[in-house]
Amino acid sequence: MRTPIAAVCVASLFTIALAPVAQAAPAQVNVRIEGRYETLFEGPILTEGHNVRASSDSSAPAGGRRCNGLNNGKNPSPGPTPTAAGADAMSLIGEDFDGLWYAEPFEDYFIKRWGPDAQSEGAGEYWGLVVNNVFTSVGGCQYQLDGSDEVLWVYDAFSSRPRLLLYPAGYSAGALPAPVTVAAGEPLALEVDSWGGYDEGDPPPAPTRSTAPYDGAEIAPVATGAQGFQQVETDSSAAVTTGADGKAEIAFAQAGWHRIKATAVNSTGDETVVRSNRLDVCVTPDPSCATLPPEDLVRTPPATPGEEGGDGEEAGEPGGAPPVDATPRTGIEPPAGASDSGPAPVRLRLSRLDRSRLSRGLVGVSWRVLDGGPGIASWAISSQAFGRAGARYVRRAHGSSRSAATVRLPPGDYRLRLTVVDALGRSSAAVLGKVEVPR
Repeated sequence: MRTPIAAVCVASLFTIALAPVAQAAPAQVNVRIEGRYETLFEGPILTEGHNVRASSDSSAPAGGRRCNGLNNGKNPSPGPTPTAAGADAMSLIGEDFDGLWYAEPFEDYFIKRWGPDAQSEGAGEYWGLVVNNVFTSVGGCQYQLDGSDEVLWVYDAFSSRPRLLLYPAGYSAGALPAPVTVAAGEPLALEVDSWGGYDEGDPPPAPTRSTAPYDGAEIAPVATGAQGFQQVETDSSAAVTTGADGKAEIAFAQAGWHRIKATAVNSTGDETVVRSNRLDVCVTPDPSCATLPPEDLVRTPPATPGEEGGDGEEAGEPGGAPPVDATPRTGIEPPAGASDSGPAPVRLRLSRLDRSRLSRGLVGVSWRVLDGGPGIASWAISSQAFGRAGARYVRRAHGSSRSAATVRLPPGDYRLRLTVVDALGRSSAAVLGKVEVPR
């Protein structure tokens, strides 16, 4: 299990100052691509909105087609998107994707293939997109992600198959569970739940859990190929089956890391559900339990071409917001030459940290609007690796209308920062404090 996070938040009162609006910055999201017979990719990555190109799109511009949420005018500023995140995931394992580009009325790709698995029009099997357990109502280049969002691309997505989730029994957090530890020979209590139906709409701002127990799911070891593809070994002697309450127990005699997933198959061996997330289990005593498997660590994809005009980094790069120091500020001064005329800027107070889910690796931040001024256009919470020379800020969550966010961080020491942009484009940043995520 991950150990609790120690966090310090210094409350501060500040005003929005004149400054350039921050451009899109990487965000950490969890990407899972469930293919026809196996899981093609699963794990956290750093991603940002960027240009992409489908393998058969010969008419695409040299730099690819934009895929940053600005598509079709859906969002006011660029950000990470499910299609860009999927393309990043494929690039990490040496694969690509294919799709049809619809300039009008969507300015988006209709995905036909991820990696080796292409849609089957004859069988009516198509790829679909689920974010935070809900099918999105717009395409993967139009929908914009927040930090810690769960992105799920599903093969044969529209056949109303239940989507399974695998948890340690009693797990109540919304986000996917972290790896767990159990002693050799000791039963590990597990639970399999399911989402059913199509449920198209606007996904919630963070992963939610509103499910029903799934009877008859097979929880089995996972065979991981050299490329990272995962296949559930339902014929393994170690497999167990859930009861009517969705629960089962599994035990491992051999120490070290084990991976399990849940699925369900019919008499002909065909899967009748969308297989679950992977749960990594380390069986003690084993020194390897001190180090997470590579797929559980945040991966950064290869650099992608910037779109027209470029996307500056969030801090310290051309086109981005100016860097800030570790001192919370009150009444930040505008840059030289800026006019102080016009409506008063927004005034906010950082109110608290939500510590209720620290054991899950999550930190909640909330703030209160003291004076709305011209209105808030956007906000972002970013993290910077603490004590690492040249470390840049990485966006973990962003939005426009909410006044709270949940940040998910991998092990390490970080400095958290809140950046707010008002309706006139004036921005300011306040450092929230240091966050330590034990390894």
